[in-house]
Amino acid sequence: MARKTTSPTFNATALHLRSLDLRSDALERSAGFPYQLEIFQGFEKIEFNAPVTFFVGENGSGKSTLMEALACAAGSITVGSESVKTDPTLEAVRRFSQLLQLSWSKRTHRGFFLR
Repeated sequence: MARKTTSPTFNATALHLRSLDLRSDALERSAGFPYQLEIFQGFEKIEFNAPVTFFVGENGSGKSTLMEALACAAGSITVGSESVKTDPTLEAVRRFSQLLQLSWSKRTHRGFFLR
C-alpha cells in the first residue's frame, strides 16, 4: 500500500516579524554609508510570509548591512562579539536602524544575531 505524503503546512501567524520598511524620507536626507548601498536604492517594504527568507546579492550590495540594521532595530542579543548597542563597528548601522519600521505580529526579545 502506498503511503500518502502531504506537504508540510505553515501557519503565517506564527511569524513574529511581519515586515520591514524604510521610512520614506530616510534616503532623501541621508548620504554616505550605508544609504548609498544598492539594496537601499528603490527600497520596497519586505513582507515576511515564510519561515525562512533568503537575501541574495553580489558582495558589497548591502545584505549584511541590512541584517545588522535589523538586529539593531530589534535589539537582538549578539553572540560571539560585542552587543549591537555598543559595538563600534556598527555605529553607522545603529543610526540607520532608527529609520527602519518593523511590524510585528508578536514582539519578541528572544533570538540571536550571529556575526
